[in-house]
Amino acid sequence: MKARFFYSLILFLLVRVVSAQSLSANAGPDFTLCPGTSGVLGSSVPASGGLPPYLFTWSPATGLSSNTVANPTVNVSVQTTYTLQVRDANDTIRYDYVTVFVSNIMQYTAGKDTSYCMGLYLNYVLGNPINATATATSFSWSPASGLNNPTSPNPIANPSVTTTYSLIVTSGGCTTQTGTVTISLLTFNLNLAFNDTTIKEGETITLISNSSGTYYSWTPNNGFIKYPNTATPDVNPVIATTYTVFAVGPNGCWGADTVRVNVTPDDELVFYSAFTPNGDGDNDYFYIGNIWKYPDNVLKVYNRYGQVIFTSSGYNNDWKGSYQGNDVPTGTYFYILYTNTEKGNYKGSVTILR
Repeated sequence: MKARFFYSLILFLLVRVVSAQSLSANAGPDFTLCPGTSGVLGSSVPASGGLPPYLFTWSPATGLSSNTVANPTVNVSVQTTYTLQVRDANDTIRYDYVTVFVSNIMQYTAGKDTSYCMGLYLNYVLGNPINATATATSFSWSPASGLNNPTSPNPIANPSVTTTYSLIVTSGGCTTQTGTVTISLLTFNLNLAFNDTTIKEGETITLISNSSGTYYSWTPNNGFIKYPNTATPDVNPVIATTYTVFAVGPNGCWGADTVRVNVTPDDELVFYSAFTPNGDGDNDYFYIGNIWKYPDNVLKVYNRYGQVIFTSSGYNNDWKGSYQGNDVPTGTYFYILYTNTEKGNYKGSVTILR
């Protein structure tokens, strides 16, 4: 009896020893998560040998659905190494490790939004510069319009309309949209304040353009236009003329528009009622429209006391408000223009403003 008892005890102890030595843990192979996805830790046989039942403990618990089950669901955004502890009924413990990598696919982005003026070629390079360093990675941009290569990591874009491009990247078994980029086309709508118009020969008209521009240039600048670098030039063409204005808007883009000024032939004299002889090149002289058609004219200008302060034979719009070399003061002066034609004489007043 005693011999059998000791034999059984030794066998029991040997079984426990053998079972403890054969306990093993299997945390499964390392793997990579795609952004926004989850995975499962552990293998199909996370523990073997030893003496069941087994107790499982995973650490850290970060990102796990449970840290006490054999195969927890994991969802992490950074690379993490997990330790699996297996304990059997003999209180024997074994460990194994698994690393969950997170795909870096999201670093391959569409780049920054930008804008440029319509009519120019931007040649804007889409995408993060790091895109060009990717290996075993494919890129797909949509829409393809305006791109030199929609499968390039960094295509060159020249869209003809404002366009938002989406980037789909495939890398390491992961496929995801990593971002969008918008290229906005800017315009400057330069609208004139009136349509084509007609004036009489000798008249002056003010052309009015969009006043929000930062620079203006009117053509033709042929001597029949004043202030060609403003939004409101004065023009007095002698024949029908199409004027074009180019301007830079507040967004830095060019705009253009045209207006045609038709001219009805006329020999009526047109007298300016005031002028500002301050030397700024703007309305510095007493102007009489169509005066060139009366080359034998004689102009006399009087002050309020009836004194003649200016006389000119063949006046040609060149009196700047002086008498004997000195500027006359601000005020109203009176003139008589002798045309020496059947038109007779013209009388009126002109104001000098200084």
